[in-house]
Amino acid sequence: KGRKRRTWPIQIMRNSVVSVLLPSLSFAGALLTPRLAAPAGGREALAIKKKMLVLGGTGFVGSRVCEEAIKKGYAVTALSRRGQNPKPDDAQLSQVNWLTCDATEEAQLGKIMSEVDPDVVVHAVGLLFDIDSGLANLNLVVSGSKSVPGEKSTYDAITRQTAENALKNTISPRNPLKSLKKRTFVFVSAAEAGWPEVPLGDRVESLAPEWLVRYLGAKRSVEASLLNAQSNNFRPVIFRPSLIWTWSKLDVLPVIPVFNIASAIGLPFVDKTVRVEDLAAAIVEAAGTESVSGIQRFKEVEELSSKSRV
Repeated sequence: KGRKRRTWPIQIMRNSVVSVLLPSLSFAGALLTPRLAAPAGGREALAIKKKMLVLGGTGFVGSRVCEEAIKKGYAVTALSRRGQNPKPDDAQLSQVNWLTCDATEEAQLGKIMSEVDPDVVVHAVGLLFDIDSGLANLNLVVSGSKSVPGEKSTYDAITRQTAENALKNTISPRNPLKSLKKRTFVFVSAAEAGWPEVPLGDRVESLAPEWLVRYLGAKRSVEASLLNAQSNNFRPVIFRPSLIWTWSKLDVLPVIPVFNIASAIGLPFVDKTVRVEDLAAAIVEAAGTESVSGIQRFKEVEELSSKSRV
């Protein structure tokens, strides 16, 4: 009779290899498989939160964007000159990382952006009356955050320069290894920035006061820079709201029907007003929707804010 082959050494070796490899394979699988957290706002969100940086986070629009983004599961960092939570008792805003930053200083902003490494940048910095308008004190009345411009607060500095600094550090991060990361930049512009694109718009602008012409010029400069920078890894989204309001802003409530009626009857240079809650919801919805890019007017605000609440 032939001698039986002893297989137990082979089996021991096989079991040893399996016992070593299984934990490694399981660990690799855990890394490669997306882990889903509890649904937020009716959607499944990745366990690793996306990061949003909001410039002008203490402002009328910016603070609402922060609230909405927290609700949707973002890790939010907000920058402003004050760097303080405007509503310390607010459940959402208390979860925001508040930082002091002068966004006109490129080096200062760049350092923070390098540390935060945001997936989404929202530029909600702005003022209606700059220091050169002669109407700066009116910001106490019309500004949702009741801010007063400083000595260097021109439209060019506050709107264009801060946005250009943020754009530079978004598309050309300090760490070259981060340059391939897909990023979104959301800019809050103004409906009137689109006047040259609509019938009679140029004529209306020719009658506008000098401060408004400069205000719109700064907005258009940022819009052009963002659209020119669009690439596979950079998605610009530009919101052009008209009058932004909420029920607590009593100063604008009387003129809301004027804007809405003018828009409804078809005046091409007047857009329907937008509630700040809807604008914030639309901004956050657009930030998370890859198919949204470019100019967004009041109709897109309404559509995006509706989707956000589904």
